Amino acid sequence: MSFENHLSKAINLCDFQKLQDEMSAATKIACVTVDYTGLPVTRHSGCTDFCSLVRAHPKYRHLCEKCDSRGGLEAARGRKPYTYVCHMGIVDVAIPVVYKNLYLGAVMCGQILLPESERDGALEPIIFEKSDVDFSENSKEYFKNLTVMSKADIDARISLISYLCNYRLSGVLSSIDEGDSDDDVGFKRINKNASIIQPALNYIGDNYASAIKLQTLASLCDVSESYFSKLFKKVTGENPVEYVKNLRVERGKHELLTTNKSVQTIAKETGFEDSGYFIKVFKSATGLTPNAFREKGNI
Repeated sequence: MSFENHLSKAINLCDFQKLQDEMSAATKIACVTVDYTGLPVTRHSGCTDFCSLVRAHPKYRHLCEKCDSRGGLEAARGRKPYTYVCHMGIVDVAIPVVYKNLYLGAVMCGQILLPESERDGALEPIIFEKSDVDFSENSKEYFKNLTVMSKADIDARISLISYLCNYRLSGVLSSIDEGDSDDDVGFKRINKNASIIQPALNYIGDNYASAIKLQTLASLCDVSESYFSKLFKKVTGENPVEYVKNLRVERGKHELLTTNKSVQTIAKETGFEDSGYFIKVFKSATGLTPNAFREKGNI
């Protein structure tokens, strides 16, 4: 059985779709469960008219998938729910599905708006792209009809959803684990790879603004540098240098949009050697200089 099918089997065995539907109705929060690659393994529960329209739109569909993917990765790294703002300015939350300290997927929740008084800088945008809510007939009206909920209320409901989801799935996954056959070798191998590099992901997340050496990351995972680099690429899709650089750029985007700090200060605080190198890397990644990105984001 493949890695993704392991979660799919558990969901089918415990009628997880029904639980997801009931949680969505009770909390007024939309939900969908995805595997570790970001592909849905359940139907959407409580999907709003606005988000249904956005996810069906050829121009914006890929941005929704990009938000889901990055949100799931952040949840996997922290091993706890990760709350963020999507490209449409809507609050979403990725709840990691974890079994034996291994990341299997995530329950993606949200499609909520914060009250006006809580929106400025309260949450980090997951990607730098910002889309216009008035992109088609009825879209602006659908946006206005989204549920408004305080951050405190969102956190309380997400805590409940997280507990119920992981409690329901853990028992079923345990029974599947006990019945593993030779066909599950691929599942175990990929899980093992993700587990091995997790200490490095945690370290990078906590120390991205400092100099990070490959030797340190490999040592944290108790493997050789060459083996670590190979595993890291398999799990994240990027080599360690690319991963750290992209994380620093993402943190830089957030600082540019939510603070008045100078480019020089942001460069230093996000781990770049100097502002010139920061500008070069930032423009390569986004097509804009930091100042141009800030101006565009504040329009």
